[in-house]
Amino acid sequence: MSIKSLLQLILTLLILLILGGIYYIYFYSNPVKNQINLINQTNNLNKENKTDQEMLDEIPRSENDNKITQNNIEIVNKTNDHIKTESKETKNNNLNNTDSKKLENLTKEIEYITSNKEGDIFKILAKFGKSNIKNSDILDLEYVDGLISSKKRSQIFISSNFAKYNYNNRNSQFYDNVQIKYDNKLITCDNLDLKINENYAVAYNNVIIKDNKSIMKAQMVTLNIITKDIKINSQNKVEIITN
Repeated sequence: MSIKSLLQLILTLLILLILGGIYYIYFYSNPVKNQINLINQTNNLNKENKTDQEMLDEIPRSENDNKITQNNIEIVNKTNDHIKTESKETKNNNLNNTDSKKLENLTKEIEYITSNKEGDIFKILAKFGKSNIKNSDILDLEYVDGLISSKKRSQIFISSNFAKYNYNNRNSQFYDNVQIKYDNKLITCDNLDLKINENYAVAYNNVIIKDNKSIMKAQMVTLNIITKDIKINSQNKVEIITN
């Protein structure tokens, strides 16, 4: 082999060696490194993406930590109980305020005196009273006693559990356990409407009239305040029981 052929062979081998190195560096080594880096980056991201709960679970807990957690729960429960207690107290205070307002509007020991054209005096007494919500001219009364007196005639006594007195026309409506007493008569009923200016009263609903001689039951009767005559207005049969 000549020297020229040997040089050509060596040159060819060098060229192949250089080409092989270039191929290894750019086409084989870099993809492998990139793949390794990608795997490492993925693992790092997975570690960073751990939830707070997982990180806390990985931390070993001591007995003191458990005690602190239990104490925190107890504190929260006590706080909730305190809030519930305050809510109940607030409701009770609101109810008490409402009752107080009602008591403030309630007047005790009421007395009204009026008279008609004939000079008859009508006095009405009540333990409690307050203004009617729907009509300011009306006074709602409780535990009521009424008295109609005249210089020429005997007195008429009226009592009931409740009554409504009208400031404007001075009429009264007695109801619930109504009793009218005069002379030797006793009239009981559920309702009594007194028209003081017109000199009459109307008793109705379960009317019973008693005297020394008889007992009479009627649906409705009208009492003349001046003459004290009784007119029966009942459409049903009137029951009379004599003694």
